[in-house]
Amino acid sequence: MTFWSRLPIAATLVTFVAVVIMFALGFWQLQRAAEKTQRLESMQQAAQSNTLNLSQASNMAEQALDMSVSLQGTIDTTHYFLLDNKIQQGRVGYEVLATVNTLQGNVLVNFGWLAAPALRSELPVVTLPSEPQQFRGMLSIPKHNSLITETAVYDQQWPKVLQQADLVIMTQHYAQPLLPFIILLDEEQNSGYIRNWQAVVMAPEKHLGYAIQWFLLGGAAFIIFIIAQRKKLKRELE
Repeated sequence: MTFWSRLPIAATLVTFVAVVIMFALGFWQLQRAAEKTQRLESMQQAAQSNTLNLSQASNMAEQALDMSVSLQGTIDTTHYFLLDNKIQQGRVGYEVLATVNTLQGNVLVNFGWLAAPALRSELPVVTLPSEPQQFRGMLSIPKHNSLITETAVYDQQWPKVLQQADLVIMTQHYAQPLLPFIILLDEEQNSGYIRNWQAVVMAPEKHLGYAIQWFLLGGAAFIIFIIAQRKKLKRELE
């Protein structure tokens, strides 16, 4: 009998499945690294583009992702959203999103981060100007995460505390049409909130590092299994 035919079926299957999973995770990390690299390149190109007005941004839709957008309008100060569980320098807080009413339509603007009160049952005091203003920021199209369960109730109580920026849900709460993107307000525009936008949280290099780790773990698991089985068969034949 050959060495391969003497391998125990159960242990071999478990090792095979484990190695396949680890290599699959390695290839997935490589894919994520490529996606992050492409996104960073897209952001660099967008940063070099001219500032769009709201009409241009609406016509371009996803092609305007990460581009600078300028608009003028009035904030709906009575209906705004608080994105929950946002962290800044170890502190828990909310991101404040309010609708700006413009001639081109209603658009959500993310004004930035605000610290949460000491008690979870309390909400932060949000101050927004009621007079017409000029706004400038970066166009963002948030992705829906199906793993996050939304808890906000559809009623007339405001503000709405949301778990993620889901434009479909936010439109339903607002009960009026919203443009299909969000404007992340520029950091230099004074609003009293902290803005540290990170479109790419984990750098491509980190994904590459994780990929190498998974490949090494998969290879090590295979080698250790073969060595252990060779020693076991050798003892049985002695």
